[in-house]
Amino acid sequence: MSMYQSPQQQPYGYWQPTYPPPVAPAPVGPPPGALGNQGARLAARFLDAVFMLLALLLVAGLVVLIQNLTVDNDNIGMVAGVIGYSGIGVVLLCYEPVMHWKSGATYGKRICGLRVARLDDGRHLSFGRAWLRWFTSFLMGFVPFLGLVDVLWCLWDKPFQQCLHDKAANSVVLTTRP
Repeated sequence: MSMYQSPQQQPYGYWQPTYPPPVAPAPVGPPPGALGNQGARLAARFLDAVFMLLALLLVAGLVVLIQNLTVDNDNIGMVAGVIGYSGIGVVLLCYEPVMHWKSGATYGKRICGLRVARLDDGRHLSFGRAWLRWFTSFLMGFVPFLGLVDVLWCLWDKPFQQCLHDKAANSVVLTTRP
């Protein structure tokens, strides 16, 4: 069959080109076996919370120790408190986005055999996407029940088991172990 049909084959007798049927686009995203399961994701989140708590307690303990040792000089204690607690804030704000940007996984995700990747090509997240993923999750945590809905969304999301913060950053959690 030629690309162009004769006028006799067309209704109303005018010439009209024919085109092949559209081809369905190739599926974008990882195969189902490459997705991280919900149990590992929960364990990774728990481990990250424990690591953050330990870091927070260590820095807070050092600040209190420095403040108690410098009772005679209030300025040193105040400077130690400002530096220490500012450092805690920076770590709390940057731990997850920087780890996802640089290596694709936090320490908890590494232990559980998970990594976060771009949905479309499987590479590490850019800094902007990593920050957006974390910030979206952070903001949803302040709205009653929305934070819970966010983390539970992956239980019924098909086909990539994404939470709402994953959807916002167009990311997916993958397993690193067969």
